[in-house]
Amino acid sequence: MIWEKIRELEDRQKVLLDQIQELEKALQSLPTGHLEVKEINGKKYYYLRYWEDGRLKSKYIGKDPSQIEDKLKKAIEYRSKLSALKQEKEKIDRILYRISKIVEENNNS
Repeated sequence: MIWEKIRELEDRQKVLLDQIQELEKALQSLPTGHLEVKEINGKKYYYLRYWEDGRLKSKYIGKDPSQIEDKLKKAIEYRSKLSALKQEKEKIDRILYRISKIVEENNNS
């Protein structure tokens, strides 16, 4: 019974690790930063603002920001999921570590 639960935790740990790696890979292809609108002579121009090498950079997007907005929203969603997955994995790691210490102590006794 207990060993089955431990096996479930180990399986869940592997699944979480795979999901974390997938999200991290997906995030590499998505932009970071935020969208900024500048109005010049009554026309709106969109820029992607992001940090690079300790400096705030701007990249001109154009007059239609819909594609980049979708990518930024997806990146925010992925980061949120990634954070939750990492927290769950850390909890499982701690539980499995404690179990291994208990088993080790019992084997030494």
